[in-house]
Amino acid sequence: MRRRAGADDAEAVLAAFARTPGDVPAARRVARQFADLDEGERSALLWSEDPGARLVAVLLLVQAMRERPDPELTDEYLSAAKAERFDDTVLVDLAAEELVGAPLVGGSTGPLFALVKSDVAMVRRIAVVATLAFAKQGDAEVPLAIAGRLVRERTETVQSAVGWVLRETGKRASESALVAFLEQSGRFLTPAARRTATEHLPPADRDRLRG
Repeated sequence: MRRRAGADDAEAVLAAFARTPGDVPAARRVARQFADLDEGERSALLWSEDPGARLVAVLLLVQAMRERPDPELTDEYLSAAKAERFDDTVLVDLAAEELVGAPLVGGSTGPLFALVKSDVAMVRRIAVVATLAFAKQGDAEVPLAIAGRLVRERTETVQSAVGWVLRETGKRASESALVAFLEQSGRFLTPAARRTATEHLPPADRDRLRG
């Protein structure tokens, strides 16, 4: 039986989250508890000034996408990101792959390259993290192409995501393609991103590419 939605649903979510430790596992539990929250109340959480509300809202969007894929869920998520409502990278890292990347696998990747051009660093991070959906399908081309567009960027928000996605691309798609990418462009990464990107490579390659 589905719980009736009411005017105080968003407040009920906040009250439930306030009784938890406030971490991601707790937010997941609250999101499952309020899985039938209506779209208007979910939107109120997403655009709230409360960080916990935004976290639960993003997890609700992921749950909804898993239950019934819908491009409007992607649009809702990206609208908030483009409006600079995301001030914590966890809101990207928990959701970009499923809400933005997965729907594009097997289709046009143009939307990802459009996100790369955003003035908002979190949106650019979304473009990078979304490509995990491709890497997990054995596709190194898309992640490396997006990383190549952003490899020179100096913001930690983007560089840390590039390092992470490069590492996963080497592990899940093509180690040789990663090595070739790093040989050509690795010098543009920050030291921290380069360490992350190379940490699963054979020692000889890792040491050489870290310089």
